[in-house]
Amino acid sequence: MGSVDLDTLSEWSPVVFDLLDIFGVFVAAILGGMVAREKSFDIVGFVIVAIISALGGGMLRDILIQQAPLLKEPPVALTNPYYLSCALLGALVAYLLRLRGKWVRRFMTVMDAAVMGAWTATGVIKTLNAGLGVMPAVMMGMITAVGGGLIRDITVGRTPVIFGGNTLYATASLIAAFPAVVLWYNHAPMLAMAVSTLLASLLVILARVFEWSLPVNRDYSVNDTLQHVSSSLSRRMRRLRDEEHRRLARAERQERAVRRRNQSRQSLRARALSKKSQANSSGSGGSGDAGSNA
Repeated sequence: MGSVDLDTLSEWSPVVFDLLDIFGVFVAAILGGMVAREKSFDIVGFVIVAIISALGGGMLRDILIQQAPLLKEPPVALTNPYYLSCALLGALVAYLLRLRGKWVRRFMTVMDAAVMGAWTATGVIKTLNAGLGVMPAVMMGMITAVGGGLIRDITVGRTPVIFGGNTLYATASLIAAFPAVVLWYNHAPMLAMAVSTLLASLLVILARVFEWSLPVNRDYSVNDTLQHVSSSLSRRMRRLRDEEHRRLARAERQERAVRRRNQSRQSLRARALSKKSQANSSGSGGSGDAGSNA
């Protein structure tokens, strides 16, 4: 029974992959159409932006790995008619419906995060199936997940959202790619798809809720940091030298004060001895005069 279940699962794996991939194409096309609506594009702009957003990452992945040792196929978006059809359907939905509101945005964010995780696993698994290594698989997973959005943003003339200030899409894809690699090597592609989807979705949603973002380089450079550290150390050393000089000056003043006090005591003692000797000499002289008179 267990072997039959595994055989059945392996037979259904390509179907599940295709369904998730096609659903992701539909969702990404709607998101691309929403960007086109923000830019006030016409129907042609909606279609082009939606297709780029939905199929750009996957087509770029397939072009890059089509000469791999175990895979020499054209991009799946050109051979499977459902991909382009779902991209056009998503563009039409975004063109006809004004998708606004807080809950609509939240729903599309969750769907986008889930699709990104699924596409990460798809890119990783397809690259590994093509006979390539781990690092190319991780890179292809990220390209599949965020490549379409990157090309879309460049096409509409805005800074790609994965370049900073967003909800860590590329970072979540990178993190979710490694479990997919491990599970693929353990012959569990379905579990790899599920784990990557859940992990990427969780990271993206948490990043949106808690406003996580990567640090932005505001004209940062190593030499500036070294110069700042050097200046701080110089100021610190200067303060230490000044404190040492002040400590030595205080010690010298205290030493001079002690020396003056000792000198004063010695002077007073010398005067007292001088007066005492004078008194003694005066006493001895008086007694001698009295004896002579007698």
